[in-house]
Amino acid sequence: MQLSFLKLTMPVQVAIVLVCVILFGDLLPQAAQALFYSISIVLKDLLLFILPILIFSCSFLSLSAIRNKKSLGLILIIVFIIVCISNYVATFIAYGVVSLKLLNLNIHSLNVINNEELMPLWHISLPEWMPSHYALLYGFICGGLSTFVPSHVSSKLNLYTQQFIAFFLAKLFVRFLPLFVFGFIIKMQCDGILTQTITYCLPLMLLISFTYLFYIGFLFAVIANFNFHLWIKYIQNVIPVAVTGFSTMSSLVTMPITINAAEKNTADPNIVRLIIPITANVHMIGLAINIPIMALSILLSFGYELPTLVTYCTFAFHFVFTQFAGAGVPGCGILLMIPLLETYLGFTGEMSALIIILYVLFDAAETSANVLGNSALVIVISKIYKALNVGCIKVEDNVKIL
Repeated sequence: MQLSFLKLTMPVQVAIVLVCVILFGDLLPQAAQALFYSISIVLKDLLLFILPILIFSCSFLSLSAIRNKKSLGLILIIVFIIVCISNYVATFIAYGVVSLKLLNLNIHSLNVINNEELMPLWHISLPEWMPSHYALLYGFICGGLSTFVPSHVSSKLNLYTQQFIAFFLAKLFVRFLPLFVFGFIIKMQCDGILTQTITYCLPLMLLISFTYLFYIGFLFAVIANFNFHLWIKYIQNVIPVAVTGFSTMSSLVTMPITINAAEKNTADPNIVRLIIPITANVHMIGLAINIPIMALSILLSFGYELPTLVTYCTFAFHFVFTQFAGAGVPGCGILLMIPLLETYLGFTGEMSALIIILYVLFDAAETSANVLGNSALVIVISKIYKALNVGCIKVEDNVKIL
């Protein structure tokens, strides 16, 4: 039974854990509840401790996979600027949506029913040995320098980095995620807010889905210069991308479909085959909208005020740059953002567990939005590159990135 459970997808595992806690959580003795809560806290501390290594590895791999030295500098500058602008705008779209929701919908604070607070049996305190933004910067520097070393050396470095990321995320993080979430769900049930939270999730999911559709549709309209026929052409070409991303929940698995659609929309296969692999895990419109909307909504539901614009600008700045350390593994996006949520938005352990649950359960729709955003991005970069008139880019078909 244990092996069968591990073969299930992450959203299914989290859903099963959630249902089990709702049905049987109250039957556990308080000592067992405190034990599971303690394990969840320890796992969270361990994840945060290893996070700088993970961020360094992901950012290193994102640049070291580029082998086209001649156009590397210009392409990276263009991609970096456009990706940052796009992710930053999407992050503030989320802030605006939640602000409007606060004005138009009644958001009630979750009421803690149980007066007996569940306390952990133990707690470890691990030091922050390297800030996340330093790890991100060092990864970019080392990744850029690796493009100038012999190809056989860089290939080995890329292979070892991919193996580490795959081992940590696919073997460890994914395996322990249900246990990690379980303790915090128990805590929420003890506080009497679990049922209230679940009833609140459906309208939140509908809000995020509507935001995806409206923003991405408007984005393609702007790219098409509000030409209706061109807009329809773009949309028709990317529908298979959206469907594949939703069903596979993986930008990487969807990449061949994304490349095919982008080539139809740009008629420039060289640009497409370079840009799509580079941006697959760093330009994530779905994540940039999804996590902030969930985070701000959770803050409001727990009785906190909406962050000030200055506070949110600081959070958004770090949020956008942290996306460059994405690894394309289910759940990695929210794992990288938890330190930012706790540092800049004041998230507690229960809030972090809740946003992980929502994020994982909504992963299919987010992936669909991510690949649609990449399809739009490559059209923009293609137009900019042609306008600069700097010549052709030749890209080998075997360019890959995790």
